[in-house]
Amino acid sequence: MFCFVNDDLLQVEEASIGIRDLSILRGYGIFDFFRVNDNVPIFLDDHIERFFASAEKVVDHISFDRDQILEKISTLINKNGVPLSGIRMVLTGGYSANAYNQGIANLIITQESIKFPDDLSYEKGVKVITHNYVRELPDVKTINYMTGIWMQREIMKQGAFDVLYHSGGRITELTRSNFFIVNDQDQLVTPGSGILKGITRKKVLGLASRVVEVLEKDILISDLHQAKEAFLTGTTKKVLPVTQVDEIIIGGGKPGETTRQLMDMFKGLERAYVRQYK
Repeated sequence: MFCFVNDDLLQVEEASIGIRDLSILRGYGIFDFFRVNDNVPIFLDDHIERFFASAEKVVDHISFDRDQILEKISTLINKNGVPLSGIRMVLTGGYSANAYNQGIANLIITQESIKFPDDLSYEKGVKVITHNYVRELPDVKTINYMTGIWMQREIMKQGAFDVLYHSGGRITELTRSNFFIVNDQDQLVTPGSGILKGITRKKVLGLASRVVEVLEKDILISDLHQAKEAFLTGTTKKVLPVTQVDEIIIGGGKPGETTRQLMDMFKGLERAYVRQYK
């Protein structure tokens, strides 16, 4: 499989960056990730826009522009020939003489295989567990996943799918996904602040506004006791029902009507997108 490190097109096994890069020394950098379906990069403009928005906030020295990155993405898709895959774009903090100040960002673009949740998870829904944690710079897609990775042992121990973060009982997001509920007034609610606003979240909000009242506001853990439905959204999860949070069973343990409707609508949106850009 080929990848890019800055302007160099390399086999993944041959690719490297130096050990003085802040991504290695301090875990400093940003990234974005999108799916490729039938060789079409899904919602590419949205991901590129978010990538540069993140970079503008935290990366001091960038030597690549939008058109250059788009050209590299096109080259990888054509060169690797993997019609269903994921593409990851990373900007590091660059090489640092004192292991603290930023240098010129290194750009890494890789293409990789992807795995979706199994069919049973979509049919029955998944369990998530809660953890009191707030990501640094939550509106920036950073490479810092320390807590999410550390929590994997507890996730497996409890037979859960992922971790749902909260701050003093106020729900924010999952490790790599956004969270929604249908409340007892049949309104679709999702947190509007303190989160990374996902691209799938954005698309689902647009679809949902056609069929249900949508609110972007705080969700408390206590609200889950009255929630009729819950689901998460993400690039590799799409729209995935959540039927249990800790010991709270949601919707009688079954995905709800609104969730299923949005799952179908999102599938249709993706199919239309691929047809348009194929």
